[in-house]
Amino acid sequence: MAQHPEKHPSVPNLVAVRIAKPAGRPYQIRYTCPIENREVRISVGSRSLDEAEQLKATVEAKLRLGLAVRSSAKNYGPDMGWESFREEYRSLHLIALREKSVQNAESRLDIAGKIVKPRTLGDMAESATLQRLQARLLAGEFSTRGRSRSPHTVRGYMKAVLASLNWAYLQDWLTLPPKIPRFKVSKRKVMKGRPITAEEFQKMLDATEGVVGMQASDSWKFILRGLWESALRIEEMMNVSWDKHDAIRPVWIEGQNPVLQIPAKMQKNDTDESIPLLPGFEHLLKSIYTGINRGWVFNPMSLQTKLGREAVCKRPNAEWVGKIIGRIGKAADIVVEPGNVELGIKPKYASAHDLRRSCGDRLRNARVPPLVICRVMRHSSWDTTRRHYAPGDVQADAQLLQNLLATVPPKVVDP
Repeated sequence: MAQHPEKHPSVPNLVAVRIAKPAGRPYQIRYTCPIENREVRISVGSRSLDEAEQLKATVEAKLRLGLAVRSSAKNYGPDMGWESFREEYRSLHLIALREKSVQNAESRLDIAGKIVKPRTLGDMAESATLQRLQARLLAGEFSTRGRSRSPHTVRGYMKAVLASLNWAYLQDWLTLPPKIPRFKVSKRKVMKGRPITAEEFQKMLDATEGVVGMQASDSWKFILRGLWESALRIEEMMNVSWDKHDAIRPVWIEGQNPVLQIPAKMQKNDTDESIPLLPGFEHLLKSIYTGINRGWVFNPMSLQTKLGREAVCKRPNAEWVGKIIGRIGKAADIVVEPGNVELGIKPKYASAHDLRRSCGDRLRNARVPPLVICRVMRHSSWDTTRRHYAPGDVQADAQLLQNLLATVPPKVVDP
């Protein structure tokens, strides 16, 4: 086989060099080799169009001079391009994380890149760059509403950036770990919402038909009741099946209490787990269980039926179902977090996750032991459950203490 020459003979200017963008991959430079009559593809190593344009110009210049075009090795270190680093971080680290975690990390790194425009990995890791990024995030640059961000939100952004830079340090691509002065944030209510009451839940059920239409109403009320009774997340609820072994399944075995089997892929801790099947959820499932059920348990109907049209999709995804439940919460006027007119923050209405919170709160109010609630909610500690899902009712706790500890006040005897 003939060796590829180090230098081409004179190449006409007619050789077309173009930029290609394969789906989910970095840009490529492509051209047809005039010597071997085959398409040559050179990865840019990033998803930056500017870097692709620069490499394209270099390739064109070399071809005009008759020089061999070779893909240069990547520079793994502080001088590697920021977009090249992003590609490495994406393909070597983020690929192992859950899809939602990947989306959160990518969106935060995208915003950080737009704000400080780092040329290299080393540029982003400089303390001055990180402090500038933090200040401009607080000021609200590239925010959705164009308003300043809260310190809590900014801390989340900075954690994502620092996580990527610390990973680069562990790869020996940075000589020092990133450093930035930490700023304090006030301690506030952790929940972005609250548990709702039984009366409020009934209002959501009553408002359902007006949002989804009469024909689809029962199927949506069924999933609302499932969220209310199960303590499952919306993504998990849409993956409850009667018979699919790679999905969440209710299991009834004679002589044993019923459980929910949850596969590792549905868990944050990536572990197969069985949890108690809550009595209210079991009753709901058995209301439609025939013994020969197959497929998915929850199948909310398309809203196209409200308009008298045929459904475009056979089964909606969890994200869309969550949005419709949010519409139902708004139609029922169930405010779970007040807005702030001065800051332009709109009130938050009841969502699918607030129904999960409600289940956790009812378990606590029923005096279910904390460790059992943790198991049902699948949290590693009671502190997580208490802060995010079951804050409890201070008046109920106070009444319990009165019942347990109150004594008859001593009589005062006059001297």
